[in-house]
Amino acid sequence: MVEDSAHPLRGIRVVDLTSNIAAPFTGAVLADLGAEVVHVESPAGDDSRRMSPQMGDGSAYFYVVNRGKSFIQLDIRDVDGRDELERLLADADVFLTNLRPAKLSKYGLDAEALLQRHPRLIHAALSAYGEGGAERDRAGYDAVLQARTGIAHVTGTSDGPPVRAGVSILDVGAGTWLALAVLASLFRRERTGAGGSVATSLFETGASWVAYHVAAFQVTGEPSRRHGSGHPAFGPYGIFCTGDGEICLGIGGDDLYRRLCTALAAPELAVDHRYLTNPDRVSNAAALRLDLERVMSSMSATDVVERLDAAGVAADIVQRPEQLLTDPQAVATGVLVKVDLVEGGSLEIPGLPITFDGQRPRAM
Repeated sequence: MVEDSAHPLRGIRVVDLTSNIAAPFTGAVLADLGAEVVHVESPAGDDSRRMSPQMGDGSAYFYVVNRGKSFIQLDIRDVDGRDELERLLADADVFLTNLRPAKLSKYGLDAEALLQRHPRLIHAALSAYGEGGAERDRAGYDAVLQARTGIAHVTGTSDGPPVRAGVSILDVGAGTWLALAVLASLFRRERTGAGGSVATSLFETGASWVAYHVAAFQVTGEPSRRHGSGHPAFGPYGIFCTGDGEICLGIGGDDLYRRLCTALAAPELAVDHRYLTNPDRVSNAAALRLDLERVMSSMSATDVVERLDAAGVAADIVQRPEQLLTDPQAVATGVLVKVDLVEGGSLEIPGLPITFDGQRPRAM
């Protein structure tokens, strides 16, 4: 069946004792893939219900990261609440949690304790700073860990302050890593029959995102710095002004740069000694930006993108996120899916960016 092809986790049961954004997103991914996910909330409700903007008994964030789940309220501080959670875990394949390690141990929900009681269970934990070290029980949010791991330092304009990335890249990234680890653990269980524990953190995710900058420092000895929409390794790269709007273009090699110059009818820039090679263009990025924007100032953004498309040069117009709702490519790929809300109504949001046999998974 097509439906089964797009939902390979049908029959997998997940107990989702998480809150906020990152770890709940793992549950949303598993639900989209066909798993039955029970989201366990405290009597006060998940904090993400009260994030802005709100709709009904939830918020935009709540519906994005809790789509496709069923809901139950339990107070795990109470013996009866823990007993009910234990009954849920007896039938579960996966336990998701973002409780801090000390709290997990306090309530007997750490991996070692749970796997003794439920040896086939996949214990999946997401924390702020990781499982080990003196900081394992520290609180942390996406922006805080963007600062700690250097992402904020390399984001923003060269003459401006460090900036948080405009989307919650560590929340979504860590949630995705944990989902990947769960899938690998389920595959391993098929071969061994045994469950196990997997873990990730915002800190480790942030560290993985800045791998280039860590390596570049060791190669050059020069500290990382901000490049705005540009890139320290390529040029020209980033957002440029045209006669009526902004485009983003990416040039990853010398041949592409020459094609860019030809497409823009600016052959003089192709032979300018400052721009002959990629290292030359990176070193003279500011001057090259001025020259390219001078050329493009007499063209519309649409004209520039069409010229570059025809030349095989990557470029596109800068849009607002909500423009995806009417973007013809979003329609053609079917990336937007309808999510029905428990209290009625629905939202149209981007679904998982993968397909199985041409079918996109969506919340069951």
